[in-house]
Amino acid sequence: MVTVEAAIAVPALILAGVLASGAPAVVGAQIACADAAREAALLLARDEPAAQAAAVVASLAPRGATVSVSRAPATVDVAVRAQVSPLPGPLARVVTLEVSARSVAVRESAGLP
Repeated sequence: MVTVEAAIAVPALILAGVLASGAPAVVGAQIACADAAREAALLLARDEPAAQAAAVVASLAPRGATVSVSRAPATVDVAVRAQVSPLPGPLARVVTLEVSARSVAVRESAGLP
């Protein structure tokens, strides 16, 4: 009886361990998206060139991240999204998670008091 239980429990424990070992990669990607969105929003709020903001996002965000920018008369809204995997190596294509972050900054040229 113990053999059957071990045959079920051991693979489940290994899978849980592999997924848990990939959690820092997902959390790190989330933090990178937040940093990239914040920096891009601040640059665009100061009316810096969009190319400069794109370069900052490319350097801070995870590889393959996408950026969307929305401008209102008084604010700039930047969202950064990326696909990451908690699994290592060739298994990375099996499971992917989307992480994203959004940052809004008040434009300096908005003429607010």
